[in-house]
Amino acid sequence: MSLSDEDVVDGVLAGEKELYAVLVQRYQRPVYNLMYRYSLHAEEAADLTQEVFLRTFDRLRSFRSGSSFFPWLYALAINQANDWSRKRSRHKVKMDGYGQESTLSESPADQQTLMEAKETEAVVDRALAVLPVKTRELLIFRYRHDRSIREAASVFKLSESAVKMRIKRGLDELQQELQKAGFDGTQGL
Repeated sequence: MSLSDEDVVDGVLAGEKELYAVLVQRYQRPVYNLMYRYSLHAEEAADLTQEVFLRTFDRLRSFRSGSSFFPWLYALAINQANDWSRKRSRHKVKMDGYGQESTLSESPADQQTLMEAKETEAVVDRALAVLPVKTRELLIFRYRHDRSIREAASVFKLSESAVKMRIKRGLDELQQELQKAGFDGTQGL
């Protein structure tokens, strides 16, 4: 039986600190991918990811029981990434290498489908790269991490209506960029 995030947090707060590794293992990849999108360097992203998990551990007592853990963690990670970005005074972020795992198998029968999926992902990633950072992160959080409007509002410190509006505008911008790239939408996002 696997423990829920809340059970793991409760266990860590009760003194079972080794349980924290469960949370790190569950969420290391999305946090690393976020940090990589900001830093564009594997080593820097790994260091930033480690800092996020250290800060998160230190702040576990502020996690509200009954809340979803991942949006809380993601909000801390975004704050860390923004702090890092301000320190580096970076204004434009490239979107190379999401590190997104494919759900397709690598069997010979799926090679063509896998190649098409990777091409589609690359086109979408290039289109996302053109969007403002805040818009891009909101879309990634909502659709790649499959999170609710309510969770996005909490993470990005916006009202739910503002999140809906920004998502709509972001999707419109993304669609325009995809059309510029010759992506007709039938390839399946």
